[in-house]
Amino acid sequence: MDHVAIVTGAGSGIGRAVAVRLAAAGTGVVIFGRRRASLEATAAMMEGEVIIHPGDVRSAEDLNSAITAADSLGGVSILVNNAGIMPIAPMVTSSIDDWRDTLEVNVLGALQTIHSVLPGMRERGRGHIVNISSVAGRNPFPGAAVYSASKSALDAIGAGLRAELAADMKRGGPPIRVTTIAPGAVTTELVQSIRDGDVRAGTAAYYDAMDAPLTPADVADVVMYAIEAPPHVCICDLEIRPTEMIR
Repeated sequence: MDHVAIVTGAGSGIGRAVAVRLAAAGTGVVIFGRRRASLEATAAMMEGEVIIHPGDVRSAEDLNSAITAADSLGGVSILVNNAGIMPIAPMVTSSIDDWRDTLEVNVLGALQTIHSVLPGMRERGRGHIVNISSVAGRNPFPGAAVYSASKSALDAIGAGLRAELAADMKRGGPPIRVTTIAPGAVTTELVQSIRDGDVRAGTAAYYDAMDAPLTPADVADVVMYAIEAPPHVCICDLEIRPTEMIR
């Protein structure tokens, strides 16, 4: 196949919408996430070559197994790093376990996924890594200090990796692009990962009060815009918000 993608967090929301769009464009897709039933629901919406691969981005074994599955389609040329959680709460009442989970999934999980796909991309001479960040990483809001820090870290990881790969390309290395996409308020299941009942209710009310939050399909459109740019063009960093969103 011309392209093979791995999409993490593909069981719902942005990951599902991106996987559907990639498959419709003729890309072979490995959909990766923790819930098999949700991945099966995603696969039912997709066309073409699809591999369901349950797993956790915190597990190197799970990721390496997904890479092996992708090799059966021709090897990964696109990674969409979408898996993430948002157990936000005021720091004074928040749980250290929530902080640890946030950093392990949103930061170390993304790093581990990049580490798993990068050698194969270099060997095959091409690749595109798309990291799904958040405007929260650039505009922290009350209760989201650690979540915002995790997304700010993902921004820095993307920028640093892009600089490293560009320098490597000047020395004869392969053209591997890195794109960071930071959405604002999107209607996804992410709110369900908020464990503080009051904060979850307040966040849901914030979304409900919006006339038109972003949809997962909106974000998928932007991902495809970056991926479908000519090979010599790297869409480095995109921030998208609902028009009515102030910050």
